[in-house]
Amino acid sequence: MDFRKIYVCGHRNPDCDTIMSAYALADLRRRTGWQNVEALCPGRLPPRARWVFDRFGLQPPVSRADVYVRVRDIISPDVPSLPADRPLIDALRALEASGESSLPVAAADGTFLGMLSPAKLLTLFIAKDDLSMPTGNAPLQRDIPILQSDDRVHDVKAMAIRNAHNHFPVVDGHGRLLGTILKRAFAETPPFRMILVDHNETAQGIPGVDEIPVIEVVDHHRVSFAPTTEPIRYTADVVGSTCTIVSRMFRGAGLRPSKQIAGVLLAGLVSDTLLFLSPTTTETDRTIASWLERLSGTTAKELMDGMMSVGSALTSLSPAQAVDSDRKSYTESGYKFSLAQLEEANFHIFHRQLDALGAELDRVRTAEGLDFIALLVTDPLRGHSELLFRGAETVRRALPWRIGAHGLFDLPGVLSRKKQLLPEVLSCLP
Repeated sequence: MDFRKIYVCGHRNPDCDTIMSAYALADLRRRTGWQNVEALCPGRLPPRARWVFDRFGLQPPVSRADVYVRVRDIISPDVPSLPADRPLIDALRALEASGESSLPVAAADGTFLGMLSPAKLLTLFIAKDDLSMPTGNAPLQRDIPILQSDDRVHDVKAMAIRNAHNHFPVVDGHGRLLGTILKRAFAETPPFRMILVDHNETAQGIPGVDEIPVIEVVDHHRVSFAPTTEPIRYTADVVGSTCTIVSRMFRGAGLRPSKQIAGVLLAGLVSDTLLFLSPTTTETDRTIASWLERLSGTTAKELMDGMMSVGSALTSLSPAQAVDSDRKSYTESGYKFSLAQLEEANFHIFHRQLDALGAELDRVRTAEGLDFIALLVTDPLRGHSELLFRGAETVRRALPWRIGAHGLFDLPGVLSRKKQLLPEVLSCLP
């Protein structure tokens, strides 16, 4: 695999299974010979995930708000720049040797001054001016679009393709030259590739994922992946955790994860299966968990207790952060909606924050143009959930659960958003 970078990333608003499976799969791919593989955390690292990495002495993956391809990512590496104090005759020789129609000129402090172009120098040749003058003193082409390094490629691509120029200088926030982009670079495939874990819908992925070719998917959800132009690796199974699948991939490759990686995988597994209480749990999950316990030197219960000991999300996060900490969006039957989930051992905390959480759900619904949005708060120890719903009245009335205290839906025995909540919601859509 010869790409500048291969990112491994789960769904936005990540949970422990998403982050741990991405981290472990990146390790597996590096151990099997892939180069430049990096796991990402799509957004804020949840406190419980941080606890896991601290527990095993590992550096968490880098948090990224997006993976949009930026102008700095496609700078043409073979286009040299010319120092302003270089004699013009030498600069012209360098221009001829480069085979380019023009080259950028930079001052001693790196500031971009303009492009050295033979057409702009024609008057010098006619006047037979001294070609030993500093290049910075020669007539330079300055009527050319200058791109900022942080510009998103898709924001400037149309302009660059339509523009008569073939070279576009790239500068940083201080006007210092970073390099040049040739027009043809805008038509080339981005220098990155993506591996998706714990989801297969780009709408649920980190912003910008639709600009980067996906080369692999590892998931345990329904398949809604868009068609691809080339074959890709696709590994999926009906299990309770993506970490279970990644663990099996280690075994399939004839490898054992390190003690630390085994611990990370076990944490993701018990988190997503709610210590095997979730109805999504399979015998495969239990078998893999036993294997990971032996490799990591810890137990599933120890890790679950440790993660649950981390402060309540409802007390440590703002309402906006709590709602977004594990939220997935869907488009089905003409409806656009979002389902968020939190694990909380103390429903009294949830009840005290109902007004603020309800207001946040209303804000998100309006901002994102959703038909409805719901927050599922789950107590994995009691095997019980409550649902706060905002939006489409026809859907709300069709939900099968009774409304209990505080105007919340009471969901006894419901632990899984994927297997228990989402199917019921989908059955309520006209």
